[in-house]
Amino acid sequence: MRTAPAAAPAHLAHPRERHPRRHGPLIRLEATRLDRELASGTAAWQSRLHAARSLQLTSRRARTAIASALERLAADAARPDRARGLSAAVTPCTDQVREAIPMILEISARLRAGTPVDGRGTAALRLLLSDGSGPCYVRIHRLALRDALAHASRSLEARE
Repeated sequence: MRTAPAAAPAHLAHPRERHPRRHGPLIRLEATRLDRELASGTAAWQSRLHAARSLQLTSRRARTAIASALERLAADAARPDRARGLSAAVTPCTDQVREAIPMILEISARLRAGTPVDGRGTAALRLLLSDGSGPCYVRIHRLALRDALAHASRSLEARE
């Protein structure tokens, strides 16, 4: 006796719905919100937008960009204050960053490696690097940046 094949989930019913590029403009508009939600533990499968954003964040291109930003952060903190020059950009909290350089370089190497990472961790790192009022840029407490990096590193662990 043959049974009818199971119906595909509704979001896979039409071929255009399967392609994450279709959501590109909306994902760009909602990137920060989606990153916050992913970093705080929202599952990537929660919605098509979360899934597509997670795929973006774990792509080779995004991982390389985040790793490069982490390495620049470490290099900038290692330079003497006079060598940085004047800039309108928010400058990193050098004490916090210098103390976290080994962890920064470890996470950067992990992002550059080909091993799978979870979108939660890459979202957390992206937010950490872009938040001008966060521990990269403001001295909250002595180990604030190391704590935030440790949390992001744990979140990078790919889940099954």
